[in-house]
Amino acid sequence: MRAVEGAIESVIIRDDVCLGVIGNLSPRGICGSGLIDAVAEMLKTGIIDETGRFVDTEKGRCKLNPQLQARLMKNDDGTEFILVPGNISATGKDIVIAQKDIKELQLAKAAIYAGIQVLLQEMGIVTENITELLLAGAFGNHVRKESALTIGLLPSVPLHCILPIGNAAGEGAVLALLSRTERERALSLVQKAEYIDLSARADFHERFIDALRFPEMHTI
Repeated sequence: MRAVEGAIESVIIRDDVCLGVIGNLSPRGICGSGLIDAVAEMLKTGIIDETGRFVDTEKGRCKLNPQLQARLMKNDDGTEFILVPGNISATGKDIVIAQKDIKELQLAKAAIYAGIQVLLQEMGIVTENITELLLAGAFGNHVRKESALTIGLLPSVPLHCILPIGNAAGEGAVLALLSRTERERALSLVQKAEYIDLSARADFHERFIDALRFPEMHTI
């Protein structure tokens, strides 16, 4: 759901699940930053593995404490992890992370990460050359940087290099309207910009496939 009142915006999993809900209300669903948090925490605690699959063997599940293990449920659609049981949700229904939710997040994060890698290659630089990574928009302002790194959404750069900058498009429009110098600078940048068609590049597809897996925890 959108990041409105009742949306789960942050998740911490230790012995049990701790949620941050917009407006401090009973949760109605989960927004993007909450989903990234949830999957990152599930990965760190061993609820899912690097492929994104739920731990399904008795050997794997025995590593989870009873509270977390009790949240893993199986139905006709597969395994799902209960974030909020229906008796305390605003809708009266369980709020869950299903296997398909994890898969959709993997597809999205793999596309973003692979695109970044192609751009780095085009510029002839590597991740270590990145000194600032700017996150724009409401999502960029609210996503937890640690979680974005954990799932492999962003290149592995130091946390202090990742900067949320809010409504960059709106701020840019204001600058262009109020300053002739900034407007000319924007027009100059447009002339220098180079469009990279990712869909036509074989290396993008190769990087995309590689990026579907989550990073191993010791690499973060």
